[in-house]
Amino acid sequence: MIYDVIVVGTGAGGATAAREITNKGLNILILEKGSLYPRGTAVNHILNSKLDLKIEDEEHAEEGDERYDFLHQPAELMQVNAIGGTTPVSLANACYACTSCYANSVTAQFKLHDLDLFEELIEASRDLNVGALPADMMGPTTRRIVEIGEKLGHFMEPMPKFVDFEKCNKCGECINGCKRGAKWDSTDFIDELINSHNSPNELNDGETSMITDFEVTRVLHNGRIVEGVEGVDEGGNKKEFKARRVVLAAGSLNTPMILKNSGINEGVGEGLFTDLFITVGGYLKGAKLNKEIPMAVKSEFGPYFISPHFSTQILHSIRERGFDAGYEDIVGFMVKIADEANGKLHEDGSAEKTLTVRDLNLLKEGYKKAVEILLKLGVAQESISSTAMRGAHPGGTAAIGVVVDSNLETRIKGLYISDASVIPQAPGRPPILTITAIAKRLSKNLLKSLDNGYMNQEKVSEKCSK
Repeated sequence: MIYDVIVVGTGAGGATAAREITNKGLNILILEKGSLYPRGTAVNHILNSKLDLKIEDEEHAEEGDERYDFLHQPAELMQVNAIGGTTPVSLANACYACTSCYANSVTAQFKLHDLDLFEELIEASRDLNVGALPADMMGPTTRRIVEIGEKLGHFMEPMPKFVDFEKCNKCGECINGCKRGAKWDSTDFIDELINSHNSPNELNDGETSMITDFEVTRVLHNGRIVEGVEGVDEGGNKKEFKARRVVLAAGSLNTPMILKNSGINEGVGEGLFTDLFITVGGYLKGAKLNKEIPMAVKSEFGPYFISPHFSTQILHSIRERGFDAGYEDIVGFMVKIADEANGKLHEDGSAEKTLTVRDLNLLKEGYKKAVEILLKLGVAQESISSTAMRGAHPGGTAAIGVVVDSNLETRIKGLYISDASVIPQAPGRPPILTITAIAKRLSKNLLKSLDNGYMNQEKVSEKCSK
């Protein structure tokens, strides 16, 4: 069988692309490397891998009495191989990636390549039911943080969320995957596709099917036109699937490896950014930030922002400092920066990048702002520490203008990319809404190419030339 479209991956980019092209009379195959995990267990499946982070001018990274815990811990990259990708463990943050928050936003970057995502961002926000967090959904510790932050001159605004607040019980466990179905994740789209669109009817003479636990290893092509994919199933058996179009949405760490295995190398795996972040926190008896909606508000500072964030990883260091703390006694802030896109992926999939002086200074600025608020809140100064530097939103490894064109298509006709790989530089903001918008635009381009039938024209030309 030759499928009309194969979609590789079921995160925000893959699930959205599949959803957008379903009900168009197409036979679609979705291939997913991971499995489906029960709602409420997603956090157990986060994979942490080492990020080889070289510190520029390391000798002067700390000066005087300043000591930053995050400089003394190994940096990490986070990912999830499962249906839904990282969306089940997301904190439901729906940033619009607009220039009002950061001049070098994704929308600004894409406009340089004649790609305007405004319409798709609006569509995506409707599909994901995005809205600002209502004031009555903020917990008491978050409210105090807002009051203190604004007294210090910081504008603390509600974080846009893809949450149905009528279903939300403010449990604070978004990262586990929402058992109540209040938080959107891309498994919602996959369920909709597989359960509702599997039977042909008068309006839809195509089918959408999915195979899980199948790792795509390379794209099949003849040097000009895509022909399908090859991969390995859970039993270790190699299989091929033929298709007229292929959409890679395997994520910014996996998509480049598939491209390289396919002989597509130019610019692939370079320009890696990770949206580096740290969580700065300390001891405040009975704060119970862990029982409030996470990252309910944010304060923007151009290339970085800060937001209240509970992290279990701080507990150990707080206890080491002599505090008899539990999870309910931790108050923290996430400091997320738009790090420079100077990293790369190696042939074995490992990643390295440089923490520039500019990036380090951004982390230090955010750290100091967070500590100032924490102290005003009543957090014990001796308890304050930070997590390691982590990257949960890697991208840039198959960037627009380098690996894909403004149609999000590679030099291999019919091969598209629908994940954060195509974003050229770090947005420093949660990217799920943006990736969903990218997938919507890609789907329009793909359907248009099918209507124009350019693939058939190229095949005819190829035959005539022989």
